[in-house]
Amino acid sequence: MIQAQAYRDSGDLFRAQAALMRWVRERGLGYYIHKGDVGHRLCNGGYKFAPCEIFFSWLHGDELAAFAILLPNWEIFDLQVAPAWLYSDLHSGAMRFCEGKMLELAQRHKLTMKKLLVEVGETDRAYADFVVQRGYTYSKPCISLARHDLAELPDKPLPAGFRFHDADAADAANLADAHNHSFTPKWDAEAYAAVFQAPHMEREIVVIAPDGRFAAFVNVWHDSVNRSLLFEPVGTHSDFRRRGLASALMSYAMRRMQSEWGIECAYVCHQPLAMNAASGPLYASLGFVKLHDFAEYAKPMS
Repeated sequence: MIQAQAYRDSGDLFRAQAALMRWVRERGLGYYIHKGDVGHRLCNGGYKFAPCEIFFSWLHGDELAAFAILLPNWEIFDLQVAPAWLYSDLHSGAMRFCEGKMLELAQRHKLTMKKLLVEVGETDRAYADFVVQRGYTYSKPCISLARHDLAELPDKPLPAGFRFHDADAADAANLADAHNHSFTPKWDAEAYAAVFQAPHMEREIVVIAPDGRFAAFVNVWHDSVNRSLLFEPVGTHSDFRRRGLASALMSYAMRRMQSEWGIECAYVCHQPLAMNAASGPLYASLGFVKLHDFAEYAKPMS
């Protein structure tokens, strides 16, 4: 069995991203996450933890066979395995390792963990069977994946007085405020500056309101192998909703990244309609087409 190797430096992150882009080119996004998810989940989703606690790699010689990102605060882990090693003994062993590390982290950080979760694409019957054989059962739909082919990009202008801006490190306090008023509050300027200046960061584009506040934001991630863009996350400050800011920002970003990066498609994930009535219609109005849902499969703690 190949031994797991804990995160050492940004080279491990970049190697995982490079490998993942190749794996997606071979098999698509049914099982694999987007390259942009690697840094986002490691440094944003796992903001409470040191990377060496939650990121692990499995090497076969000089080749990356698998990597994992553990998010014990969400009870979930992502295990990404190279196509040649899918459903192998290495895959099984890596899953057992992740489960053990999740329990260890929960105990170390005094977290209440009632179950372990993995995400399975609804079209990926082989992976569903694999996790069921290892004690997981279907729980509920958790996320929808939608795609834009950029054939027809809508024109969504900003309201008068608002403007686009490429965020930089000096904007950490405004970014923290915008994120806190879009999702669950968890950031201060110092904490978000650490995320923004992490080696994975690519672009964060914002809408600035007439009063100078950051009214909406998107993080954009570029897969150069598959010529795709991922929006993750997309947010609008609670004081500025229902003004078309997110639509205008995403339309602007797609046009711009098509020109600058040569992207051929864009992806966004959102909660299913039953969980969030607003996000799906928003993305559909921009021309995104749903590909499929991902479901949570849960394994109760013994």
